[in-house]
Amino acid sequence: MSTSTRLVHIDALRGLAVLLMVLVHAAATWEPTFSGGFLLLGVVVSGAGGLAAPLFVALLGWGLYQRALTLRQRVHRAVWLFFFQFVINLSAPHLFEPWTPGVLSLMGLLVLIEPAWRPLFQTSKSARRSFATVVLLTFFLSVLLSPYQGPSVWESRIDTPNTVWLMKHLTLTGLYPLFPWIVFCFFGTFVASQNNDDKHKGLLTVFTMGLVVSIAVLAISTSRGEVWALPTGDAALTFFPANTPFLIAALTGVALLWWIVERLSIVHGLAGLGRVSLTVYVAHFLPFAWFHTADEVNAWSPLMTSLVVVGYTVFWIVGGLWLSKHASNLTLEAWMRGRRSA
Repeated sequence: MSTSTRLVHIDALRGLAVLLMVLVHAAATWEPTFSGGFLLLGVVVSGAGGLAAPLFVALLGWGLYQRALTLRQRVHRAVWLFFFQFVINLSAPHLFEPWTPGVLSLMGLLVLIEPAWRPLFQTSKSARRSFATVVLLTFFLSVLLSPYQGPSVWESRIDTPNTVWLMKHLTLTGLYPLFPWIVFCFFGTFVASQNNDDKHKGLLTVFTMGLVVSIAVLAISTSRGEVWALPTGDAALTFFPANTPFLIAALTGVALLWWIVERLSIVHGLAGLGRVSLTVYVAHFLPFAWFHTADEVNAWSPLMTSLVVVGYTVFWIVGGLWLSKHASNLTLEAWMRGRRSA
């Protein structure tokens, strides 16, 4: 596979990730009710949306592997990621507190500590060994440290009253803490370190093994009359905190998406969106500051709410593609590159 093709599919993956991010945040803001014939659609939206953040973090790992950053470059990138997270928090007070660490905070932290974990992936062989070891260790520690990862309650995971809580949420108890979310960064780095044949084998291995385990978790939870999956609450699989069944399911989904997007050229139409993914990710939160209660104020019907969520997502897809093609110099990506070179 040529370098240009690889970049296209990576940009397409970034475009897909930000598309799913917009969709899941719009759904979390206006909360459409899926029932009857639309129930399956709701399950698909929830499942696909749950892969957005893992895919974003995996792509960061892929990107960091491409070239080693200097200390100045790491600090520069991390500072802006933390700042953009703060802007997002102010734009979405219905979702976050001002200092709540989010996915951009996690990415900033991963960039800062890159020298600590990069040596694990120096060669393709060591990368395979390191990734397998880290995955198994992460699954084991997720079970062992479960009592210390904070309650599965949204309000508790965003509450950041002081610096101590900020550090706790960044590392263990927040929405996207370093542990265990670093495993997705390692996945992306592992993929980047392999040649094409080994990469494809690795993707299929992760997908196959993860699918078997995920089906087993579903079967066991169903037989016990337990809820299989919830963002927060009492379920076999939870997103907040990211427990072991979620980590397995998310790695499975990300591996499948990666494998598909490399081969399905129609998805490459999202590459333009991927090239401005940071801009779209930050900007799509801004209208929430004014319109996050619109569904309640205007008493939207379930159908109207669903149409707004879909329409909002489509708007940012179209807007991002236009921005990438006609005004790429006005994006956060271009601005950050300019500031770095200055």
